[in-house]
Amino acid sequence: MLIRYLRYLKNRIIMQPKKNVITIVGTTGVGKSQLSIDLAKAINGEIINADSMQMYKKLDVITNKHPIEERDGIVHHVMNHINWDEEYFIHKFNQEASAAIEDIHSRGKVPIVVGGTHYYLSSLLFRNKTIGSKVEEKNELTPSQIELLDGPVEEIFTELNRLDPIIAGKFHPQDRRKLRRALEIYYTTEKKTSELYLEQKYDELEDSSLKFNTLVLWVYSEPDVLRPRLDTRVDKMMEIGALEEIKELYEFYKLQDPKPDLTRGIWQVIGFKEFLTWLETSNEDFQEGVEKMKIRTRQYAKSQIKWIKNLLATELNKESRFNFQYGGKMYLLDATDLSLWSQNVREIGVNITKKFLTTGPKSVTEMQTPEHLKDVFPTADNLEALKSNKKLGSESSWKHFTCELCTDKNGNPFTAVGEDNYKIHLAGRRHKRKIGSNERKRKHEEMIKLHNKDDKKDDNKDNKELDNQEKLH
Repeated sequence: MLIRYLRYLKNRIIMQPKKNVITIVGTTGVGKSQLSIDLAKAINGEIINADSMQMYKKLDVITNKHPIEERDGIVHHVMNHINWDEEYFIHKFNQEASAAIEDIHSRGKVPIVVGGTHYYLSSLLFRNKTIGSKVEEKNELTPSQIELLDGPVEEIFTELNRLDPIIAGKFHPQDRRKLRRALEIYYTTEKKTSELYLEQKYDELEDSSLKFNTLVLWVYSEPDVLRPRLDTRVDKMMEIGALEEIKELYEFYKLQDPKPDLTRGIWQVIGFKEFLTWLETSNEDFQEGVEKMKIRTRQYAKSQIKWIKNLLATELNKESRFNFQYGGKMYLLDATDLSLWSQNVREIGVNITKKFLTTGPKSVTEMQTPEHLKDVFPTADNLEALKSNKKLGSESSWKHFTCELCTDKNGNPFTAVGEDNYKIHLAGRRHKRKIGSNERKRKHEEMIKLHNKDDKKDDNKDNKELDNQEKLH
């Protein structure tokens, strides 16, 4: 530990030369693409896409690619190049995005990364955030291991829980991607993923995790305004070709044998699963598909906010240990009122970025959030108090809690990862509705039993009367 502390002191004092990267985050439909164009024109930048669905060819409407005619000639990288029958993995994104950053820098321009998919962004911006990236692979996967890794998620979880129960507790039993990767690391490196994770957390104490001088701009809209805006956008997508794209994707889907896993690859795109029943049977009303798409879009936006506030902010806040010498501060830009876009988003974003690029990360003195949105922005105190899986010591809370009343989408008992998440579930509307439903069912069954008991009494009484009548005769 003493050696690690000495390394920390050295890294805090001696700065390493790093190149600049600007990153734009925010929910879907909030204006990230527009800000990236505004910035690129102002700072001589080019754009790198970090949205996993926009990697795929065509489907411009349902994947929300910024229209070419609105890009004002700004070059976009890592976009529109993957076939529909291919799966795009994080290591591939890292290779392509890193190559694009190097290319952009070589031509004297500024890379602007627009996200997107959170684990893509994390792996691109931070060192050593992908477990196992620093460890040499000793073994090739055997055929039986590949068969298990590509098999049912339940079998993957069972095997991982046997080999490394600590890390198995960190992930949801149905999270195929993370479970598969953790087990694959064990097979190829002969090291437990939980041990590698602990090493990674200690490494973070020694040195900055940022690969670049990093500025993060968070384009934000208040939820009450964003929700109807997203609904309107889905309606607009239907008008400009979304349904035609969904039908084209469905025709390709029908040709696949076996049918693809809808939780992987292009099949995760919002819009396809939501219309699948309508496409296959026509029994479902078309408008139900539209409503499902709106609900899923709103849910996705909510999850993006959660990631920014809890996970991304937690990782960035670790840079305070090194006095933010390589950047890492996040600035919220208020896009709630689009009529004020120029003064609230474009001008502030451009001014902060120019200062960051001209005089360095530590020179930016602007407030990180507008006064009226301070309650939204995660402060250092909030983040320190936050119980996050990204912190050293969090492994003690990696446990599964099962609710026997509620079920997941597959009909299995609902499982929460961590006691805090379980408490949130117990206090939530979904669980309370289930309790109410069960109570109503219990009372209904009691009434039926009581009714049957009364009927039985009446039958016995009638039978007794008949017996008496027969004796009289």
